[in-house]
Amino acid sequence: MMNVGKEIAVLKHMTVAELRARYAEVFGEETRSRHRDYLVKRITWRLQSLAEGDLSERARTRAAKMGSDADMRMSAPRTPAKAAPERRGRSAAAGAERGLDSTLAAAVYYAA
Repeated sequence: MMNVGKEIAVLKHMTVAELRARYAEVFGEETRSRHRDYLVKRITWRLQSLAEGDLSERARTRAAKMGSDADMRMSAPRTPAKAAPERRGRSAAAGAERGLDSTLAAAVYYAA
């Protein structure tokens, strides 16, 4: 049985080239990553899952169901530009004179 704690301690002192080689050993495939912290975390996760066992099938099914039920935002929210508090009154007043709503008035004020 492997001592995961000792192996993790060794990982922290490896070079990126050594980590890439270790990654290939534990995952059975090469990695394109050269990000040291990422490699350490992924190898650590894999060593722990091999030593202590991976997620149960029930947990995997539940995680997949939760992921598919999630409402995912596909684009950034469209929020109006927020005016600074001291300028907000002037923007609204200037827009009111032109017959614009406060959001559009703020955009006109800051564009000028």
